[in-house]
Amino acid sequence: MRLNCIPCLEDRHDDCTHNNCLCETECNHNRPTLRDCVRVDFDKAIDANIFKELSEVDEEIKREIKSYENDEFHLVADLIQSDHYFKTIRETKEIWIYNKKEGIYEPDGDTIIEEESQKLIKKCRKWAVKEVIEQIKRNGTYIQQKELLDSKEINTKNGILDNFELKPHSPEYLSTTKLPFSINHNARNLKLWNHILTIIDPKDINLIMELIWICISWNNPFKKMFVFKGESNTQKSTLADILVWIIGSNNVSREKPESFLSKGSRFSTSKFIGKRINIASEIGNFTKEMLENQKQLVGAELQNTERKNDNAERYFDPTKFVFLYTTNELGQIYSSVADNSVITRFQFLIFRNKIDDSKANGQWYDAFFNDEQDRQSAIDTIVNIVINYKKAQSLGKIPKTRWSTIEETKQILREQMPKEDKYFEDARIIKKEGSRLELEEIKEDYEKFVGYRVTSLVMGHILKKNGIESTKSNGNTIFKGYAFNTAKDQTVLKQ
Repeated sequence: MRLNCIPCLEDRHDDCTHNNCLCETECNHNRPTLRDCVRVDFDKAIDANIFKELSEVDEEIKREIKSYENDEFHLVADLIQSDHYFKTIRETKEIWIYNKKEGIYEPDGDTIIEEESQKLIKKCRKWAVKEVIEQIKRNGTYIQQKELLDSKEINTKNGILDNFELKPHSPEYLSTTKLPFSINHNARNLKLWNHILTIIDPKDINLIMELIWICISWNNPFKKMFVFKGESNTQKSTLADILVWIIGSNNVSREKPESFLSKGSRFSTSKFIGKRINIASEIGNFTKEMLENQKQLVGAELQNTERKNDNAERYFDPTKFVFLYTTNELGQIYSSVADNSVITRFQFLIFRNKIDDSKANGQWYDAFFNDEQDRQSAIDTIVNIVINYKKAQSLGKIPKTRWSTIEETKQILREQMPKEDKYFEDARIIKKEGSRLELEEIKEDYEKFVGYRVTSLVMGHILKKNGIESTKSNGNTIFKGYAFNTAKDQTVLKQ
């Protein structure tokens, strides 16, 4: 215990800075705080600045560490809420806080309130912190879950794109994700844009811009699903990677189809909540059941979903999401999407520009860009082109994007169909009463069509798979009631 505190002995307790001073015990004297020590200098001339100075001091007093009692929780709540923007999800009571630096809402509001309360309240008690949290929740922060989590605000590095105009970041824009590019109407770095033009068919550039805009705007009103189809080394994956650079990996899911198209998966679509696109490969490996489930996901209405360890009701909205597949083969898709109501959901882009194996390099971008700034300006340029394209459409200056028609899509499927399937799709063998074909003559015609030879056993299996049943006659395999379509060229291979 300090007994010889000179300031206290001289009755100058305001100057005492010792917590263990005797007068603190005998005179109920505590260490002074800003609130206790503010003095007005009456010799100083009163002018406009004095009110500013007093206001600054008042703010310092309010925020002084350990300057509130537990029962002053209402003051603490008001103070914290004056420094931060909070939104409380009505359905879950989860508190989100606005990150002023990033310009987005983040789901850790309650922890910030707890830390701030602990800092401001002397001998802070748990019940006081709880009261602070509950008061903030009730004080005008409640919103519906969909207002925040289903927001379609286009949040970028340098602001909010609102009706094609750039606005400053603001807590008024409810957004939980941000795109990793800046809106720069002066961006003119065309190197990445020109590279895209070497990958795709020039007539497909409008469709690529639509895909980019779907991901930027979080809006897929026509419920389109994209399929990049091409042989190896046609840079399908390269274009998919460029798309990820533009919208950011945090906004992309890469779930394998087996994980969300398998039967009875309770959490299948929950993996897409908060994402804009799912990129996967090899749609040609789909089973018929998987393809049916995929068609339902693309064309359905809002779908209730749930996440593990979370009972909150969430919805997967196919108008806010897009599926993209890169594939070498289309597999069973030829016959499975024949329904006109379904085929309109599929947008196929065929990649024909194949590069040499020697030029195929997974790290091509290391030499392509000068530095990170060069890469970012190239991305910003693509975004600028897409925004100007969509803005011109909205103003009626250019036509709306023309999607593939049903017949055009079917034609694409026919062109990309393997020769083995096309043989039967072209109806080279037809049903005809009183006619018959032998296995060997069908085999010759098939070999001529596909360009390679098969054994009789394999040919029999192929015919059976396609619903053409055989019978035996005098040791020969024959097919009664079938004939060659005379409209087709049945020239056989020369032996």
